[in-house]
Amino acid sequence: MEDEKTVFINITKVALAIIILRCFYLQIIRFPYYRGLSYRNCIRTIETGIPRGVIYDRNMRPLAKDTPALHLVFVPYDLESPEREAEILSGIISMDKAELLKKFKRRYANPFDRVYIKRRLTKEEVSLIEEHMSVLPGIFVQEGLVREYILGRDTCHILGYTGEISEKQLVLLKEKGYKQGDFIGQEGIEKMYDDYLRGIPGGIQVEVDALGHQRKVMGKKDPLPGNNIVLTIDQTIQEIVSDALGDRRGCVAVMDPRNGQVLAMVSRPGFDSDNITVFLNREGNPFLNRVIKGMYSPGSVFKIITEITALESGEIEEYDRVECTGAIEVGDRVFHCWKEEGHGWVDINLALPYSCNVFFGTIGMKVGVSKMLEVASNFGFGSPTGIDLPGEKAGYLPGSREIDPLNLSIGQGPILTTPLQLLSLISTVANGGNIWRPYMVKEINSPDGKKIKEFTSELKRFVYVSSETMDILKRGLKNVVMFGTGSRARLDRIEVAGKTGTVQRAATEIGLGTHGFFVCYAPADSPKIAMVVFLDDGSSGQAAEIAGKALGKIFIPELIDNTPVETEETEEMEDAETF
Repeated sequence: MEDEKTVFINITKVALAIIILRCFYLQIIRFPYYRGLSYRNCIRTIETGIPRGVIYDRNMRPLAKDTPALHLVFVPYDLESPEREAEILSGIISMDKAELLKKFKRRYANPFDRVYIKRRLTKEEVSLIEEHMSVLPGIFVQEGLVREYILGRDTCHILGYTGEISEKQLVLLKEKGYKQGDFIGQEGIEKMYDDYLRGIPGGIQVEVDALGHQRKVMGKKDPLPGNNIVLTIDQTIQEIVSDALGDRRGCVAVMDPRNGQVLAMVSRPGFDSDNITVFLNREGNPFLNRVIKGMYSPGSVFKIITEITALESGEIEEYDRVECTGAIEVGDRVFHCWKEEGHGWVDINLALPYSCNVFFGTIGMKVGVSKMLEVASNFGFGSPTGIDLPGEKAGYLPGSREIDPLNLSIGQGPILTTPLQLLSLISTVANGGNIWRPYMVKEINSPDGKKIKEFTSELKRFVYVSSETMDILKRGLKNVVMFGTGSRARLDRIEVAGKTGTVQRAATEIGLGTHGFFVCYAPADSPKIAMVVFLDDGSSGQAAEIAGKALGKIFIPELIDNTPVETEETEEMEDAETF
């Protein structure tokens, strides 16, 4: 019995010794070999892109969609010589070597993930890269998707753009499944509705060797596109107003005054949504959507508010007259009209078309600052309109002690508005007092066409203005275009109603020009279109001319030559609000 026990113990000792020696051999002696073997056959998932939904105009014409493209990527772990590979690539894809090295040497959370070097490779670049593949271990050409914007810069401020997620954004969005290298909406509709547009990524599972080269496809996962968005924008109107504005620095926006649907929005200068880095240091702030983020004094467009305040308060009647001799003295101040010799005796029916500063300054002093500010606030000045675009500004409505009635009555001084707020103002006048929330998205549909969400018009509030006051104001707005400061917007076959506004940018001695505004609606007796035109450096007459050209093409598509009708006073009156 004792002998059997001794044999068992000895066998156990030998077995343990063999196991220990074998472990030592495998884990110490053969460690380099097995480590290399484990890395030679790895399973990796290669994403082929996260498809986004299509963005359509109101007539289901695509404005933004995904298209297939070839991208250049690398696997950080598989790079053998970052210096050499950066040197080779810099001569192929026209990227700075230092920039490539910075990307190659960055620390990544997962060194086996593919990182984008350049998206949308040209055919020539792909050919050159394939020629050098043997000396570019860890670098690959990969199929993927790019976002295509059909109208380019014409819709850049509406649609925005997509870009690689930043570290700050990644911290906030990581719980939603976002990861480093993902592209997300960074501005405009792309940003505002990113959760709806973003799809589910697809990819292929591959077996790769130590260099990261694909050896075997193990499986495939089809991507699921995001939801599609239908805008209120009309592509035809968008192109018309963009063409009318041309290369002038400024903006144009068009809205249906009956429901708040935005039909067009253009801001200049613009940018290419698929190549934004080129525009980062461009002059003129090309990323600024002037319609919703630009804040300017409203100039004589504010005379609409002044007139409503004066008539509704009973401070003046329709045929009360004021003598304009070209200037009035208030204390030690001389307040000038744009017409040096003055307009003579004028009532409200002539003062608005001629934009007489003396008349409006006089009635402004009668009603006072507080009442004008109250009416302005009722019409939405000093508050965002609530449009479904990111970054809208509220403008600035000063306190009653910050501004005097003379300046406020003609829209000068510290008061600031956005072009969209002025568009809302003229729309409210056009429809008789309804303030609609401007909106740009009509509906959101699933990839198979099922309606997920529908957006309807939202009435923010109703501003009561008596029918008598509204009739007087609307006649005056017609006459602004018929024979007044906005005559460059006059059309033969469509009656337009509007108001001009020219604002000093700074003291004239330093050589800066003026801002030019024109707000309008048409047809005057049954408004279907409301428009604001703003010129960063121009007159209100020039803004009115742009509006006239656009309205002519919108309402009369066959119109070829829409030369504005000019009177002898046109050139003189286009600077009417500047003094």
